[in-house]
Amino acid sequence: MTKKQISLLIFISIFVTFNIKAQELKTIGEIHNAYKNKIINAEQLTLLYIKRIKELNPQYNAVISIEPTALKQARVLDNLAERGLWAGPLHGIPVLLKDNIETIGTLPTTAGSLALKNNVTNNDAFVVKKLRSAGAIILGKTNLSEWANFRSSFSSSGWSGIAGQTNNAHDITRSPWGSSSGSAVAIALNLAPVALGTETDGSITSPASVNGIYAIKPSMGQVSRSGSIPLSSSQDSIGPMAHSLNDALTVLSVIQGRDPLDTSTTDFRLKRTTIKNKQPLIIGVLPSDKFTVETQKVYAKQIQALKAAGHILVNIIITDNLDTLLADEYYILLYDFKNEINQYLKNTPKEVTVKSLSNLIDFNEKNKEIEMPHFGQNILIQSNAINLDEKRKYRQIKSRYRSVATKAITNLYSNKILDIVIAPTTSPAWKTDLINGDSTKNNSSSLPAIAGTTHITLPVGRVEHLPVGLSIIADINGEYAAYAYAQIIDKVLSKDIKKPE
Repeated sequence: MTKKQISLLIFISIFVTFNIKAQELKTIGEIHNAYKNKIINAEQLTLLYIKRIKELNPQYNAVISIEPTALKQARVLDNLAERGLWAGPLHGIPVLLKDNIETIGTLPTTAGSLALKNNVTNNDAFVVKKLRSAGAIILGKTNLSEWANFRSSFSSSGWSGIAGQTNNAHDITRSPWGSSSGSAVAIALNLAPVALGTETDGSITSPASVNGIYAIKPSMGQVSRSGSIPLSSSQDSIGPMAHSLNDALTVLSVIQGRDPLDTSTTDFRLKRTTIKNKQPLIIGVLPSDKFTVETQKVYAKQIQALKAAGHILVNIIITDNLDTLLADEYYILLYDFKNEINQYLKNTPKEVTVKSLSNLIDFNEKNKEIEMPHFGQNILIQSNAINLDEKRKYRQIKSRYRSVATKAITNLYSNKILDIVIAPTTSPAWKTDLINGDSTKNNSSSLPAIAGTTHITLPVGRVEHLPVGLSIIADINGEYAAYAYAQIIDKVLSKDIKKPE
């Protein structure tokens, strides 16, 4: 055997070992331990994630693009580590971003639309700056429901003109749900240890639930939205998806903070030292009758497990009248979208020819064979028909719907007895249907989305081979309690989540 052949065999052996390790490494702690023990470095790990994306992505369409500088970023961090320096709590952690979050460099930020295929803003969103400063590696952009699933009432979650249909990580014939579909599927497939998604109502928590991962929809004002393509400033949030609750909380503690470009942001700070243990918890249990029968059975088992662990569970119901809530929400989203997307498009680079919502509608019509092969754009048309001069009507409806959602949540906690409220996040994923669109079976996202409270989903069970999640719904200003008690509940209910089949 020649020296060249021996060298090749050694290289293959090392690469296979690294590849096995990369598949085993999922959490931030595991990766950092591997770095410190010289098992693998950031460049090697990033290369293996890129290889894994190239192997699996054709079947799942979870990733739109890989960041060209990812390996360069990793080498810089490896050089720091060699000098005994650590960049921060996310040192060398590759992160995928939903493709409505802007980044410096050559990658466009598309919202899944071909109208924005040249939207190279060369700007880091606030959350991306925070990630970089903590030592994260920006690995690439994930697919999403086009325009954050705000184009058609008959859309298929996870479909975009840019990348096509994202498929569920556990069954490619089923929906990935929610507009942050690519981020959720990517984490479930271990294409990255961490991803960011965005949510207006359910777009972080729902895809996380049906793909069997952890996710947090933060409270309003905790995380800046500047540098992301807007749907509605009244409800938009950016939040983490990860393989563990601890990792999601770590990422959240990095990306939070006040931002002058987003006036909703506050000085709230998640400090891990403020999260305390408590035993037993008094847990409010919302009914599950609106979910599928099999989901109800999984929920009942979760409740029994929590009781067996010594916690006190109290059945509760929402007594408030929510009849106007969803209609009011829809009006607010239509109004916000027209107002805010017009402003966003107006300021896109000159290479983007679509400069208004009207332009976008015309673009889709002119390119309907590739932009609208499965469903139309009735939501965009309805939004464009909104009269933005009706500011008084807007303020009245916004005040009413926010008040209704806030009151419904505070009433659940009004007796001061409950520590936390739980519910099923959603039912299992349905079969993807490009003809009729989504077939949703209820979810628990709307109240916390509209009221602006923290909503966490934990992967806690399966209906056959399909994951279902448990929602932790925080009280107003109840972020710390939600984070603390979610960890306690997770310790009871967490199981070894099987790899996607």
